[in-house]
Amino acid sequence: MRKTNEGRSPAGILLPSAAAGLLTTLFLMLVGAVFVQRGTLEEGMIAPVALAFLALGCLAAAFISAKRASGGKFFWALGAGMLVFLILLVTGAALLDQPAHIVRVAISLLCALAASALGGLAGASMRKKKRYSHLKK
Repeated sequence: MRKTNEGRSPAGILLPSAAAGLLTTLFLMLVGAVFVQRGTLEEGMIAPVALAFLALGCLAAAFISAKRASGGKFFWALGAGMLVFLILLVTGAALLDQPAHIVRVAISLLCALAASALGGLAGASMRKKKRYSHLKK
């Protein structure tokens, strides 16, 4: 148990949040790949659906980081969403030996930022449950 009133470290806020956002994004993309394989999702819809999955992953990361942070929740949420985006961008660039399309990267970045902002606002506006309200001071 923590005895001081200090906030969590930046790594303690961002890393678990980004991991949850990455896992959410990758799981949704796996589900999308199954839909493509079965023929349920047509080829023209792959890019918009992948963008939606990225947005949901960034939203989840931002929501969790805003709930975990003690102050500056909105900026922590944007940071977590950006971390998810950057990790996916770097791994995609490392695995694919093709040039990146700047327009697609910019659209993905804007989508990730918008979803992070929404997740951050949702996480920051929710009340935290008082854990030790039964203990008297």
